[in-house]
Amino acid sequence: MKRIMMAMALVGLGLIAGRGWASDICSQPVSTAQGLVAGVPDSVEPVCVYKGIPFAAAPVGNLRFKSPEPAKKRDGVLEVDKFSSECIQPGGAMPGVKDTLRSEDCLYLNIWRPSRISGPRPFPVMVWIHGGSLVTGSGVIPLYWGDRLAGKKDVVVVTINYRLGALGFLAQRDLAKEDPKGSTGNYGLLDQIAALEWVKENISGFGGDPDNVLIFGESAGGWSVCNLLASPLAAGLFDKAVIESGGCDTVNKMETGFKDGDDYVRKIGCAGKDVPACLREQPTEKILLAMKDAEKKSGGGFSKESLKFVWAPHLDGWAMKEIPVEALRSGRFNRVPLLVGSNRDEFKLFTVTMPGIRLLPKATVRNLMTEFLGKEVTGGAERLYSYRSYRRPMDLATDLMGDIGLGCKCFEAAEAVSVKEPVYYYRFDYDDHLAPHLAGAPHALEIPFVFGTLDRPPASIFFSKAQEKKAQPLVDAMMSYWTNFAKTGDPNGTGLLEWPGYDLAKRGRMLLDLPIQAKPADNVEKCKFWRENDPLKQLDR
Repeated sequence: MKRIMMAMALVGLGLIAGRGWASDICSQPVSTAQGLVAGVPDSVEPVCVYKGIPFAAAPVGNLRFKSPEPAKKRDGVLEVDKFSSECIQPGGAMPGVKDTLRSEDCLYLNIWRPSRISGPRPFPVMVWIHGGSLVTGSGVIPLYWGDRLAGKKDVVVVTINYRLGALGFLAQRDLAKEDPKGSTGNYGLLDQIAALEWVKENISGFGGDPDNVLIFGESAGGWSVCNLLASPLAAGLFDKAVIESGGCDTVNKMETGFKDGDDYVRKIGCAGKDVPACLREQPTEKILLAMKDAEKKSGGGFSKESLKFVWAPHLDGWAMKEIPVEALRSGRFNRVPLLVGSNRDEFKLFTVTMPGIRLLPKATVRNLMTEFLGKEVTGGAERLYSYRSYRRPMDLATDLMGDIGLGCKCFEAAEAVSVKEPVYYYRFDYDDHLAPHLAGAPHALEIPFVFGTLDRPPASIFFSKAQEKKAQPLVDAMMSYWTNFAKTGDPNGTGLLEWPGYDLAKRGRMLLDLPIQAKPADNVEKCKFWRENDPLKQLDR
């Protein structure tokens, strides 16, 4: 309340700093289909923040393991000045998240919009889908806050929650039988679609353009973006897409999902009962415990099982009709411009959880890869990846794993979509931080460059103040590339190095580093090899 009064006092003296910004706009009620909401001004940026707007009904009680229902209509003005609960998930608090609780009542979104009252409007909309293997994460993590994107680049930023783990992706025959569409195992995906429907219907009240919506996400958020590209239910809900370190084949067949679902039902103690009713009466603690047991089917380290995800969308014939990458190749997808890429050292940081593994000698590394890939594929891989190019033998293996799981999945998306729509392809290479040899340019490090949040955890663990300052030119460039793409479908703009479009003749790729460079992609041969020898194809998915 004190901040609102201070902002109103500033408005009483005229427009703030002569830039055409007015903070009192933040407290003015905005009309949505469910009722009025009022936000608050950001404490630093010229931005209005709306925290914890419900976009769907709470998926609790009889709505657990069902498609999302519309949020209820409300009377009065809802003060949206506090973040919602995160969705139920295992593990401790997310980085930078201190006071937020976890609950099944978690289908909320957050909006950051410029508080400008003059100049061009409406604003482009950027909807962020968080990562976390579809098991952890939320839209309230400070790394993802949209205050700086909105304040510096004149866009509306939306972050969302969606159901995770078993609550989001359990496939079960009896649940399918009771569903009007015969669907099961896609509840988290349907939550994402419901959030986009809410944005389409309501974002104009927040200064956003419902006909200029970009979806972007990293890791499992990148998978989700590709799933939305392929889902017929998402048609018309977005106009551009960004896949960061994701892929287009992390989906399961229904029969695989039913087998996993049967295992889960047994573990939670519902076998032989009215399964839907039994599942809906279980406490969340038991839901999580049975999830943990089910995930033991996914192995760790260098094993094929480490690439299997029990909790993933399913090919139900309604929300998901085919493997997304196949939809992209055939042209049966939601046709929009795509920006896609991965990080140079995707898998390197994960070895931190395996003490001593980076010190393994070459012979041991080769044995691990042979066990993982087979003798013939390992031999072929070693012709493409030279040990002489790496600081340690294990670095070759982690590079290879990064290509298999993420890097070449992004390449395949670029290849497929470029035949139909404009594509801009990148690799993020920046590693001037406190752990360059240990982590390199690891999985997820590009996120704070996109959001301008290097000073927020966990990114702040990697960077000293001096390193933050040194990285700022790349932060500025990436924020501009991403928001230019949101505005026009083309990342290029004044003062930026020209980013060439991707095509099958030149295969141009942007290397996001200092200096930024545009070069032909050098991973074509490797990614063609992994397309032909993909260990994921050998999994029961």
